[in-house]
Amino acid sequence: MTEKILPTSSWYLPPTPAQVRAITKLAIALQYHEPIEEKVRTRLEARNIIVGFKEELKRRRK
Repeated sequence: MTEKILPTSSWYLPPTPAQVRAITKLAIALQYHEPIEEKVRTRLEARNIIVGFKEELKRRRK
């Protein structure tokens, strides 16, 4: 069962510095040249990008 995320949740705050660094490191590892970390608006988006990048990196390394 999934829970709804309330609009007052901390997921809607700006991304943390650690999330921005993680996105930057993963983007460099994946050789992306556009500044993706500047387009992220919320912590939820940042988390989803990080998870997606980690999965893509894992697939590329196989």
